[in-house]
Amino acid sequence: MLISREKRRTNIAEYILYMWQVEDTIRAFGFDIDKLDNMLISQYEQPDEVRKEIREWYENIAAHMKRDNVEQSGHVQFLKNIVSELYDYHLFLLQQPGEGKYSEMFAALLPLIREMNAKQKWSSENEIETCLNAVYIFMMMRLRKNPVSAETEQAINLFIRFLGLLSSRFREGEESR
Repeated sequence: MLISREKRRTNIAEYILYMWQVEDTIRAFGFDIDKLDNMLISQYEQPDEVRKEIREWYENIAAHMKRDNVEQSGHVQFLKNIVSELYDYHLFLLQQPGEGKYSEMFAALLPLIREMNAKQKWSSENEIETCLNAVYIFMMMRLRKNPVSAETEQAINLFIRFLGLLSSRFREGEESR
């Protein structure tokens, strides 16, 4: 909860990736919030009232997951909406004359994004979701210490830089509203 607040404020792509990880953590604990509390939340060096708030936050995310029927896989609707909002902002930036650097970076990545999407088993709604999925899968592979080719790692680093630029522009857009 504390991390998600900060990431939501500072970097929307990191927020999405973090929240996907939260969904997977809840799944890994079998939606057993008591077990999650004992093994994870209780480890936070926070006052009791903050740990209680964190527990309630996890309970709320778990309830959203059940309501949205994503207990096994997928993402809660509010995260899908944020990804969609980020994609819409991406399309907006592509139309802005002052965003040449952004448009050039995306154009250079587009063949790689399409190639990555074609190779993977996931289905993405758009290019931004493809980038997010690729980065998330890469993160999970790294956590599991699975091997990753140098070519894939290079592509992921390009996606990360691109998502960082998009997130920066998105934050600037939010601040100016």
